[in-house]
Amino acid sequence: MNFITSKEKIFNALNETNKVIPIRTTLPILSCVLIKAKGSELTLISTDLEQSIKISIEGKIIKTGEVAVPNGKLLEIVSALPNKGEINFLIKEDFEITINSSQGVYKIIGKDPSEYPETPKLNKEQQLVIQGQELLSIINSTLYAVSKDDLKPALCGIYLNINEKKITAVATDGHRLVKMQKETEESNPKSSIIIPGKFFTILKNNIKPSSVVNINLSENHISVDQNNQTTITRIIKESFPDFNSVIPEKLNQQATVNIEQLVSAIKRVSIFSNKTTKQIIINFNNNEMILSTEDKETRSSAKEHIECDYSGENLNIAYNSQYIKEVLQNINDKEVQIFFSGALTAAIFKPKTKTEKMETTALLMPLRTQQ
Repeated sequence: MNFITSKEKIFNALNETNKVIPIRTTLPILSCVLIKAKGSELTLISTDLEQSIKISIEGKIIKTGEVAVPNGKLLEIVSALPNKGEINFLIKEDFEITINSSQGVYKIIGKDPSEYPETPKLNKEQQLVIQGQELLSIINSTLYAVSKDDLKPALCGIYLNINEKKITAVATDGHRLVKMQKETEESNPKSSIIIPGKFFTILKNNIKPSSVVNINLSENHISVDQNNQTTITRIIKESFPDFNSVIPEKLNQQATVNIEQLVSAIKRVSIFSNKTTKQIIINFNNNEMILSTEDKETRSSAKEHIECDYSGENLNIAYNSQYIKEVLQNINDKEVQIFFSGALTAAIFKPKTKTEKMETTALLMPLRTQQ
């Protein structure tokens, strides 16, 4: 096997395939990228058995073949080479790889490509069509609330309910929940699926707002084709929690506050919070919010006052500073409306500015006060 390609093309491709390479795995072959040389192009494939990435790049194919190469090592080598110029790859029958560049010659050992897992083949039973900007707004509004707990697989993805020109997207980790309802330009077949958060993390940096994204659905997988890249993921086959029953309908207290000012105050005050609980206490009182925290272990504390629109009773509510900060940072508006009824009930966060085609609701559970 022998091929020549530019540093830029293979470096960009390896950067993408690296996104699904597992950090730790009991299958060493998954640390590799599968490289196929055929016709006038190279195909690079990587997988963690849940997500797969396939990229095609131009190359001069001198001799066709396949080889599995440690992705991290190859990316490190290519990254260190000069930006201009071509790289010649020669692979022997024992999978010894010789890399020739203008700077020198380097050798690494690859693996047998027959050991590499097969890429899922989709029957493309359905296709969803969505504008790039619409998909980006869904991802950016919900992805932060996806759980990282593998013991709760249903919560490790974003639930999508598609009903013709309306999409409902929901994510929760048990501490916070975000629900986004959006009218779309395209009409799609009805479907309900849970898509892994990691898939959207991979996808979002490659989505152009002006593009149209085609999402292909089969029974167990979905795929997205973008330019020269195909990204595939296994669908999470679990029941998503009944999120509508969790969102309270009536909350008797309401505060409106500038998001930038509140986030800045949270960042400063939380520096002095307990590193385990990350607890801050927000006191709502007569057009004022008082943010405070105290860590008895380090004998540190902080307190700040900011203005808000609030006329209810004096009330203290404790929150995880990281959680409330992420909720606020992902509300696309200058001001947020906070609805609550007590120190131990969930609060609802909504942008103050209402839009006809999109509605975002974030729910955040309080902490029990740690004295």
